Amino acid sequence: MNPRQIAIKDYTYQLPDERIAHYPLPERDASKLLVYKNGHISEDTYRNLNNYLPDNTTLWFNNTRVIPARLFFTTQTGAKVEIFCLEPLQHTDISAAMLQTGATQWNC
Repeated sequence: MNPRQIAIKDYTYQLPDERIAHYPLPERDASKLLVYKNGHISEDTYRNLNNYLPDNTTLWFNNTRVIPARLFFTTQTGAKVEIFCLEPLQHTDISAAMLQTGATQWNC
C-alpha cells in the first residue's frame, strides 16, 4: 500500500473504556496475546509466546519508560489547556531532566 493512500479514518474505531487495560496485570505474562496464523485470529497469553515463534528467533526487549509528558490546566475562564512536553532544553538525557529539582525548561 502506498503511504499516501493511508487515511486516519481507516484506523478510527470505537473502543469501550472497559476494554482498555489501565494498569498492568500482577503477572505480566498473563496479558492477552493476539495471534494471527494462517489467516485465523485467536487469543492466548504472553507466557505462551514461544509457541508461536520460529526456531532461532531473536527477541529485542525495550526497557524504556513512559514519562508523564502531558500537563493539563484549566484557566480562570474555564478553558481547558493541555501542554505536551517534547524534550528538555538543557539536557540531552531526559532522565537527567526528570531528576531536576527547581526549574527546568522544555520544548512544548
